[in-house]
Amino acid sequence: MNHTPHPVPPALTAEDKAGIVLSVLSGRETVAEAAGRHAHLSERSLLDWREAFIEGGLRELQGSAAHRPPPRERLLEAEAAELKSALGEVCLELNVWQALRTYPRRNPEPG
Repeated sequence: MNHTPHPVPPALTAEDKAGIVLSVLSGRETVAEAAGRHAHLSERSLLDWREAFIEGGLRELQGSAAHRPPPRERLLEAEAAELKSALGEVCLELNVWQALRTYPRRNPEPG
């Protein structure tokens, strides 16, 4: 029995995917029709592309607010800044204590 491998279809580029999504969004064809035109393209994949396309466009339309880091990243950045500040204070205090050690102590004169 001869098993010949099935040829793997070439991967679609981002531009190809966008074109397919736009044809569905514009109503020129349904999700089923678009998926049927492309070998190995499931309706689920096409629906995922459509969702990603819409979300990406929405982020761009929102402007700079959309380019802010996620809340967890902002929280970690704030925590890192606090830790850096605390470390700086400790280093300063250590430097003061080390400097005080080098000064000669004055012995009180007996009274």
